[in-house]
Amino acid sequence: MKAVEVEGLWWRYASGRGWALRDVSFELEEGEMLGVLGPSGAGKTTLCLSLAGVIPHGVRGVMRGRVRVFGRDASKATISELARLVGVVFQDPDTQFVTMRVLDEVAFPLENMGVEKGEMLRRCEEALRATGMWELRHRYPFELSGGQKQRVAIAAMLARRPKLLILDEPTSDLDPVGRREVFQVLARLREEHRVTLVVVEHRTEELLKHADKLLVLRGGEVVAYGGVEEVLADVERLRGAGVRLPAAAELALRVFGRPTALDGRLPVTLEEGVRVLQAARSRVRLRPREEVRRVEAEPVIRLVDAWYVYPDGTAALRGVSLDVYRGELLAVIGRNGSGKTTMAKLMVGLYKPTRGRVEILGEDSRSLKASDVALRVGYVYQNPDHQLFCETVYEEVAYALFNAGLPRDEVDRRVASALKQVHLDGLEEERPYFLSKGERQRLALAVVLAMDPEVLIVDEPTTGQDPAQSREIMELLRGVNARGKTVVVITHDMELVAEYASRVAVLSEGRLLAVGPPRAILADEELMSRAGLEPPQIVELSLRLFGQPLLSVEEVVVCE
Repeated sequence: MKAVEVEGLWWRYASGRGWALRDVSFELEEGEMLGVLGPSGAGKTTLCLSLAGVIPHGVRGVMRGRVRVFGRDASKATISELARLVGVVFQDPDTQFVTMRVLDEVAFPLENMGVEKGEMLRRCEEALRATGMWELRHRYPFELSGGQKQRVAIAAMLARRPKLLILDEPTSDLDPVGRREVFQVLARLREEHRVTLVVVEHRTEELLKHADKLLVLRGGEVVAYGGVEEVLADVERLRGAGVRLPAAAELALRVFGRPTALDGRLPVTLEEGVRVLQAARSRVRLRPREEVRRVEAEPVIRLVDAWYVYPDGTAALRGVSLDVYRGELLAVIGRNGSGKTTMAKLMVGLYKPTRGRVEILGEDSRSLKASDVALRVGYVYQNPDHQLFCETVYEEVAYALFNAGLPRDEVDRRVASALKQVHLDGLEEERPYFLSKGERQRLALAVVLAMDPEVLIVDEPTTGQDPAQSREIMELLRGVNARGKTVVVITHDMELVAEYASRVAVLSEGRLLAVGPPRAILADEELMSRAGLEPPQIVELSLRLFGQPLLSVEEVVVCE
């Protein structure tokens, strides 16, 4: 049976900037998984809303074409009818929470569906265990980390067991192990309950392992659609659409030059990469880039045996001692809930340590107000909506500058410069909440960049960004760092850690496990395992092929 049939779909938002979708057509059989790829603004979320019936029922705009879900016309069926067939996990989990407890959040849709109590509890436990959230079932959802919130949102939909499950970047806030676990759960859903899946993702490694079909969008149009191998064969088209291929595929292309040299098929998993490239080792030489050697510098931030315990008794940080040196680019990594964001808030004075000491620019944080720190240490939140509150984009960036007493011409200059750096120039009069989440993330970064702080702390800056935008943001942060500023980046993107960090700090369950250069940290299998993390695929691949860790495909040179 056809689970999804989309024929000539066009959509333009009432407020819109042209057509968000343009003549989109595809179909999906029951039990299949469709991976949806493409850059930010390609129309991926709009497509998800169309399949769920939110478009056109809950959003004003102009629609042409037809969407059918299990034989029902989505534009004519009621939202309640579609809700029994379709579940959606949105990119921002905060928009989906309605209760005061994790367990209640997962049970809420089942209560509305009239599921019997015993069956309801069984499904809730199964979904929460599958997403690693059972032990936190009594926590208040809004007190969780970003990645933990995402797991709860996924669990709430898994428990419903819809016939069609749509996930819009479900792993954007998850650590590498969490991403793999989510896809394992989705695979079980397909196998045990024949659930049909539509998954929007920017990170392709896990998606390509599990998907049956791929749909690539750009500018609202379909640029590629078909089986995974068929779509992967056209590498230039994928690159043109901003799709980031796994390191195994990129390395194979670097060595062999084209997919046809690999029988038309690109390796995407670690195992496939090792098998395909094993015989080609003699054709390459390695040129590891010189890692940044830290010149002894003064610490701009010091944590000395720092503890932080939340009011409910949760010890988020446990005796962390860490120096952040002037002029470095420090990456902080760890699983969801490991204490990364709590540590960042201690670094900017938003939290005061329960025990121990935190020094910010030479002063004890307990003697400082957050406002005293704000002009010298900038902080970009993981969720941009927690720091955006003005009517226009211009006002958002200008607000703190005016409060600091800067003259209008200086404010205008800084606002223009910051917005240009994050590619939001021209949107000065736009309302922030009309922007996409990725655009709001860049706006929050612009707000802090305009203040020109000595230290910049950025929590998950690439969440919701496509690969090109992620690299642009990291290049921007590298440029800030090159101007002598200290940058601290909290991230789950291990490839970006490998490429951009000068030093890496690893947290696990509130404790600091290690600090060191990225090549040593990411190649330490025992350390990464203890932290519940996985190194980038290129590190694992190079260790197996060459016996030494590489941080990027560019460190491999093909011999003539």
